[in-house]
Amino acid sequence: MLWAVILQNHGILVATKSIESTVFFFISLEKCCKVQMVVDQAATARGLKPRLIDPASAVQTWERLGSEMGGWFNGIPEFQLLEHEEGKRFEYVPAP
Repeated sequence: MLWAVILQNHGILVATKSIESTVFFFISLEKCCKVQMVVDQAATARGLKPRLIDPASAVQTWERLGSEMGGWFNGIPEFQLLEHEEGKRFEYVPAP
């Protein structure tokens, strides 16, 4: 289960089954939103419209990167970095 919401003028919310996955998807969605804003500004400045990817490519990307397990696996390095920076170990719980 993965839930992500973009709240206009308020930011983003992400909820998954694990904190590791939630952290990863939050960071990823935040980066995607920033890129989208830059693309929109650049296109507008040139009088163009952003070029959209086709729906099949969007689905394929989601299938490869959007799983709970993938989010959990990719979120672990964020916690490892935090452990290193804070000098504290966290207890890892296996992915669901």
